[in-house]
Amino acid sequence: MKYLSLLLSVPLSIGGLSQQTNDSTTIARLLIADYATMDNMNIPEHLNNLTTDYLLIEHGEVWNIETELDSIYRKNANKTFKRTDFFTFKTVKISGDMAYAVWHLRSEFREGDNVRVRVWNESGAFRKEQGRWKIALIHSTPERQK
Repeated sequence: MKYLSLLLSVPLSIGGLSQQTNDSTTIARLLIADYATMDNMNIPEHLNNLTTDYLLIEHGEVWNIETELDSIYRKNANKTFKRTDFFTFKTVKISGDMAYAVWHLRSEFREGDNVRVRVWNESGAFRKEQGRWKIALIHSTPERQK
C-alpha cells in the first residue's frame, strides 16, 4: 500500500508541475499581449486583460485604470511612433488563483530614423477569474542610467 501511494503521488506531482508551467506561460503571454495594446492604443483589449480593481504604480504614484488610460492610451491615441517591447522574465510564481511575476522590460520607440530606448524592472500580480488569468497590479520602476 505504501508503494501504491508513492507511485500515485509521482504522476500527480508531475501533473501539478505541468499545470504550473502552463499557467506561467499563459501569464507571460498575457503580459506580452497586453503591452502590445500600447502600440495600437487598443483600450478595449487592454481592459479585457485587467481585473476590475487593477492598479498601476508608475512614476512613484498609484494610478487607477482611468489615470492610466488618460496618461498613456488617450494621450498617445494619435501617436506617430512605433513601440516594440522586449521582455526578460525573472520569475513567475503561482499559488492557486493568484500569481506574481518579475520581469525586465526594454522598449524601443521608433519615429522615422529616431529610436528612443527606455528600460524598466517591473513586477505584477495576477489573478485567475472565471478560469482566465488577468492582471491585477503592475509596479513599474525605471532602471537607473549606467
